[in-house]
Amino acid sequence: MDYQLSQKLNNVLQCLEVNRMTISDFIKQLLQSTDKIHHSAKKNLVQQGSEICTHLYQYPDTRTSISLWAYEVVREIGGDNGVDESTSDTSDEQRNDSREHRTHVQVEARNTTLQIIKTVVCISIILQSSNERCNYLQGLLGIFFHSTGVPQKVIDVLAHAGLSISVTSIHNAVHSMSKEIAANIKQGIRSLKVSFAYDNFDIDFKTSEPTIGHRSTFVSATSATSLPLVGIDNPEALRCSAALWAADSRNPTPSTTAVEIDEFDMLQHHINDTYSRPKQGERLSPRLAAFAWHVRDILVQHGRYFGSFVDKLGEPESVLRIPVTKTDQIPFRSMRIKQSTADGNMEVMENLLRQGGIGDPSDKEFESAGDVDMSEHVLLIHGDLLTKERLDTVRDTRRIESTPKNRFQYIIFLPGLFHYKMACADAI
Repeated sequence: MDYQLSQKLNNVLQCLEVNRMTISDFIKQLLQSTDKIHHSAKKNLVQQGSEICTHLYQYPDTRTSISLWAYEVVREIGGDNGVDESTSDTSDEQRNDSREHRTHVQVEARNTTLQIIKTVVCISIILQSSNERCNYLQGLLGIFFHSTGVPQKVIDVLAHAGLSISVTSIHNAVHSMSKEIAANIKQGIRSLKVSFAYDNFDIDFKTSEPTIGHRSTFVSATSATSLPLVGIDNPEALRCSAALWAADSRNPTPSTTAVEIDEFDMLQHHINDTYSRPKQGERLSPRLAAFAWHVRDILVQHGRYFGSFVDKLGEPESVLRIPVTKTDQIPFRSMRIKQSTADGNMEVMENLLRQGGIGDPSDKEFESAGDVDMSEHVLLIHGDLLTKERLDTVRDTRRIESTPKNRFQYIIFLPGLFHYKMACADAI
């Protein structure tokens, strides 16, 4: 670069620095400007747009980012938005050129990404060979190999190649994570401000070469998680097991009469319902107005001719709005228990209480040093309708037991919304 050109470049950069603008800001503001004095510069920038992109693509440090950007733009315009090239006014030759260009950009972006991946892998191998603690990539791959059932001999080969940690290190990592997760489970459950949700799952462990003595195995197990109870700041609010049991129909000696709800109570509920009746001076009830909004939303969001009305759509009127909160789940350890039987549900509940570090002080498994007494509290349990049926059977058969925990009187079952709808549809 000659001296005069270098001096001009320095002058331009100094002007940008004095005005506290980057080159990107300068281009953006120039394109958005409507002043006539900027028209000539804007026109020149637009005419040289392709040339600018070419220079950025040819420069080694920006080649990768420009390729990925071009790939995303082409995919958004031509692929993901469902553009039908058959209805376009362009000729067959132009469409073929467009496809070839798009394919070339995709291949270029894919090759660039592969080069980055290979570079990261090579650097990780070199780092681990110089320091065994630099094994972030190898640790991730080792845990992945373990989770997918890769044979031990294959992991040993990959470990010698620098692509994985050793089998012993994998087992130590899994054991360490298991201990940490178990501690997190107990810390969350012992607060007694969580609910439980569980369901069954099946795994078919296939054998590559099955024989009479070594066949594939089918395992039925149960997975569970705990959900925080938003709005329950004091666990004493859930200390009502005795009061509920006193009025429970399963109680052989109830001390209070249970509140019964008949069809007249439901009738009174509908009489007092104002959500289904139009307000004075309006044609539609709040319920029908909400239905009408959803119809408009479908037409605007998914119709071909109403997209221009999206700014006028607005929001439906809220009814008992639930605040949006982040739900931090704490998954339990999977249990090799068949949950489709009443005995299986009993085992599941006992296992969940042991994992959570809560229970009855009279139990042998109760650890007085850290476990929390939950015998006077209730626990909210979520599951499907079959789970509710099995737990009801358990509570019916265990109602004569001497302790609240053995009677399972702490269970308050709450089906999910989908299962509520199933029950309502079945009742209709």
